[in-house]
Amino acid sequence: MSEPSAGGPERAAAHYKEITSVATEAVDRTHEHERKKAAGLEDEVAAGQDRIETAQQRENEVAEGVRLRWDGALEALWNERWLRVTRMPKPDPDAAPAPAEESLRAVQVAYLALRNALDRPRWSASSLLPKSRRRGG
Repeated sequence: MSEPSAGGPERAAAHYKEITSVATEAVDRTHEHERKKAAGLEDEVAAGQDRIETAQQRENEVAEGVRLRWDGALEALWNERWLRVTRMPKPDPDAAPAPAEESLRAVQVAYLALRNALDRPRWSASSLLPKSRRRGG
């Protein structure tokens, strides 16, 4: 027969309770850590979704601004029969990323440059003639 261990069953039960207590504390700490981590990740996901919505809104604003200026350019070029006007081109996937405000500003500058160019006096054969001949004199 085996001899009872030092301290007997009471000592074994106390040792078992110690081990289970330490394990329970470790599990509780792990669960608390997991809850905090999950809450932090939920906040990050929500912030990411907000950023996506803001970016989509800005993209829509830029697209609308470009479309309005394109329509204005088409209207301005209506009498330029020599110029083949096409549909608005698709966005250039190779274009460098830029903030929405900068993109709209660049499109506005180009649009205004077009309008200014169209407002300048046009070249014509009669513009090369001396002034006295142009007036019939």
